[in-house]
Amino acid sequence: MKTVKSRRPLDFCAIDFETACNYRASACAVGLVRVRNGKIDDTYFTLIKPPAGMEILPSFTRIHGITNRHVESAPVFGEAWPAMREFIGSDLLVAHNCGFDKGVLRYCLEHYGIEDAVPEFECTVVCSRRKWPELENHKLNTVSDFLGIELAHHEALSDAIACARIYVAAHS
Repeated sequence: MKTVKSRRPLDFCAIDFETACNYRASACAVGLVRVRNGKIDDTYFTLIKPPAGMEILPSFTRIHGITNRHVESAPVFGEAWPAMREFIGSDLLVAHNCGFDKGVLRYCLEHYGIEDAVPEFECTVVCSRRKWPELENHKLNTVSDFLGIELAHHEALSDAIACARIYVAAHS
C-alpha cells in the first residue's frame, strides 16, 4: 500500500511596505495579502502618514509615486496597526527581501511604543533563489516576470500580491 504524504496547507500573510525616506519607521503605505490553502483569500491596503520629521522625500516619490499630499489625512502607523494586526492574526509573514519589511515593522512598532512582538517572517528572495537558481537575479520584478505575475512595482499591494504568488509557486 502506497502512502500519500500529507502537505501542510499554504496559509500565510504576505506584506510589503513603502517608506517615505531612509528612516525605517517612515512607513507611508502597506499592502497585506492573506493566503489560505495556497490561494489569495483577502487583501488589505492603507496609506500611512509618516511621523513628523520623516516626510516623503521627492526621491522616494519617484520610486513609489506617493506624495506628502497623498498621506496628509491617512492614519499614522499607531492608528493603522490594530487593523493590520487583526488582518495578520497569527500568520507567518512573507516578504520579498524580508529584512527590509521586518525592519520597517519593528521600527514602526518601536516608534509608536507598541509592545506587540514582530511575527515570524520568511523571505521570498531566499525561496526563489532555492527554487529557481538559474535566474539572473531574484529581484521582485525579475521573479514576477519569470513566473508571469502581473506587477505594478513599488505599489505596496501589488508587490504583496506578487510576493504571495511567488511564495506559493516556490512551494509547489
